[in-house]
Amino acid sequence: MKRVVNILIASVGGQGGLTLSRIIARAAILEGYSVKTAETLGMAQRYGSVMGLIRVGSSVKSPLFDPGEADYILGLELTETLRRLHYVSSSGLVIVADEYKPSYTQSVTHPSLKTEDIILEIKSLWPRTIIVPARKLAEKAGSVRALNVVILGAFNAISNLLSTGSIKTAIREVLTEQAALTSIKAYELGYSYSQQAL
Repeated sequence: MKRVVNILIASVGGQGGLTLSRIIARAAILEGYSVKTAETLGMAQRYGSVMGLIRVGSSVKSPLFDPGEADYILGLELTETLRRLHYVSSSGLVIVADEYKPSYTQSVTHPSLKTEDIILEIKSLWPRTIIVPARKLAEKAGSVRALNVVILGAFNAISNLLSTGSIKTAIREVLTEQAALTSIKAYELGYSYSQQAL
């Protein structure tokens, strides 16, 4: 890898955004890369805004990058992904779950807002977007909690940033044994979906 790759993870609390960041970072370290991560947390409760920044390369000095510099945005929730679109670079790619978890405020102020509306808005603002049926694939793998790793599989099929072997090892190191088994299935389903979607 000749340059630093910038990845942004957009999620809400309880979706495993920070766990996803840990898995990517661990897999990159296993492959000998320099890695820096940073997180910003919104409300310290379920469904609060969570943003993770990951930088992977041969030599990474800082975990931070500016808007317009993300090579990839990995979205676990649609409205959070929409809020972070200004981070994507001119050649960047957005990979997002078709998951809409409205906050209390959104449910009151925009009660008729639908998943399809947000998807259309994201795609109109950033056509280089892949929508992944991540909840459906996670359920097929055995747990909706593996939605984050479905997105990881979809991302890695496109980016080829890390080897599948390193990612599976990282999953086993970061998660419990049972969660790892489910997550590896979820990773494979996300990977296959992304390959077919291209």
